[in-house]
Amino acid sequence: MVIIAVVTAVVLVCIGALLGANWTARILQPRLDRRAAQQAEERRMLAKEWAALRPQQGGGPQLGECPRCANPLPEWDSHFAPPVVRD
Repeated sequence: MVIIAVVTAVVLVCIGALLGANWTARILQPRLDRRAAQQAEERRMLAKEWAALRPQQGGGPQLGECPRCANPLPEWDSHFAPPVVRD
C-alpha cells in the first residue's frame, strides 16, 4: 500500500512539474520574442554602422558618411595609425 502511495505521489509531482514548465513557457514566450526582435534590430543597426565605417573592398579606402550624423568620414590616414609594438 505504501509503495502505491509513493509511486502516485511521484507521478503527480512529475505531472505538476511538466504543467508548470509548460505554462511558464507560454507566459514568457511573448516577452522572449520581443527581446529577440529588439536584439535583431540592434544587430542590423550596428552592422549598418560598421559597414559605413569600414573601407570599401577593391578600391582602397573611400569616403563614406557617418550613419548617425551623415557627416563625411575622412579617408584613412596612416599618420593616425597606432604604432606597431614588437616584442
